[in-house]
Amino acid sequence: AADAPPAVTRARSATASRWLLRMVIGLWVASGAVLATDALLVEPNWIQVRRSIEYLRPLPARTPDLMLVHLSDLHLGRLGMRERRAIELINQARPDLIVITGDLTRPGSSPRALDVFLSSLHARHGIYIVWGEHDYWDGVATGWGPEVVRGANVTILDNDHRRIDLPRGRLYLAGVGDASTGHDSLRRAMARVPHRAPTILMSHAPEIVHALGNWGINLILAGRSHGGQVRLPWIGTLWTPFGAPEFRDGWFDVERGARLHVNPGLGTSWLP
Repeated sequence: AADAPPAVTRARSATASRWLLRMVIGLWVASGAVLATDALLVEPNWIQVRRSIEYLRPLPARTPDLMLVHLSDLHLGRLGMRERRAIELINQARPDLIVITGDLTRPGSSPRALDVFLSSLHARHGIYIVWGEHDYWDGVATGWGPEVVRGANVTILDNDHRRIDLPRGRLYLAGVGDASTGHDSLRRAMARVPHRAPTILMSHAPEIVHALGNWGINLILAGRSHGGQVRLPWIGTLWTPFGAPEFRDGWFDVERGARLHVNPGLGTSWLP
């Protein structure tokens, strides 16, 4: 082989180069197919249930545990496999409270689909929602949305609050409109909430934690971030929706001793 003519050596070299090129192209195509399958088929229909135990210190020690289910960013276009599975999982948990922190819809959302989804959920002390920016951009929050939501026996906390009476205790659930579209008013939401009463605040935008004031809010439930929206293994988040760069997903200790939970969302918006 060492004495092979130059022409044979060049032919072998060209063959090896073509084989290597085909292998590289094949790996790129296979990787692209795997990523596309994951992004378009697997991830959008993959529901991850996360459980945690949190303590609201102002609640009396004798108050029974409260099962709360936090949903966000449904971006409900139709009632598909993902949504039906979510309904099943939520009702199996037998929650005391269900809260949905905004972006219930997407362009072209069906009022019927939203009605069926919400009407299928059950919680002992009720179901509560706040609106997100997509709900306003698509005209749902100011159009057919309120009628459909209330018709499903769901309460809209639009800069408002409700008192939740529990066995041997009570708490306040407040909700603000979407901050990015200028519909939020924490002052209105917290008006007449007793100072230092056990309080949970619902907000689509997690950055509300920078404006909690002296209201004595204990727990904030938010969404918007989609867990970083686009994340790659070993690289991490490529892009985070505006308004949530520091609060992408999970639990955070924030100002004035409060706790923040950011839900990555059930649905998707413009990107997987």
